[in-house]
Amino acid sequence: MKRLWKNRGGFTLVEIIVTFTLTAIFMSSAAMVLSTFMRSHAVASAVATEQDVAAIVMDTITGSLDGALYSGYFQSADGFNPEGETKPALSGEAGKKPALLIRNEGGNSVVWYFDEESGNAVKMYLKQEDGKGCLAMDYFVNPGAEAETGAAWEKVPWQLGTGVYQNCSLEKFTVSQVNNTSCLKIEVIIKNPLAGDEHLFTMQRAVDCYNLAPDNIDES
Repeated sequence: MKRLWKNRGGFTLVEIIVTFTLTAIFMSSAAMVLSTFMRSHAVASAVATEQDVAAIVMDTITGSLDGALYSGYFQSADGFNPEGETKPALSGEAGKKPALLIRNEGGNSVVWYFDEESGNAVKMYLKQEDGKGCLAMDYFVNPGAEAETGAAWEKVPWQLGTGVYQNCSLEKFTVSQVNNTSCLKIEVIIKNPLAGDEHLFTMQRAVDCYNLAPDNIDES
């Protein structure tokens, strides 16, 4: 009976401390591995979002520019500003003057063209809003024949909704004419802060302005 009682000993304090220490080490290691995995998954998801947003922005740009219409021309090499100018001349009076203008400002492009469906003048550019860049278009509605005598165009602003960007920002928007043809090269750069400040996603695409001749495009 005494021998049985002696064999019923419990864990010593040292054994308990060692057990808890090893458990803490294992739990800490597992937490580090899990944290690294979760961070990698978050970055991958953020990069995928950048790609999705870039595709939406690019589709909007190319879908607008490929139908740029030769219904009129912009009056000077410096560009046409409907906010302070009268209606541009009709195509019958245009000769070989440009109907699509590309102006590079601060590393980004501002594009003036005529919309295929309406014939209205459009200004496409990168706009800053709440500290983030977004694609914007200002439509200048043709006021009619009275514009020939100096009537102003009506400005109708438009931009992709903030929900489309999913916390991303349009960091760069550039358009350039390709080898003096009617083809344009478009580049957009999207940034998602969840992917890290150093990560930027770049997308490039070419679009053919099938309604325009090469000399209808002016870039500077």
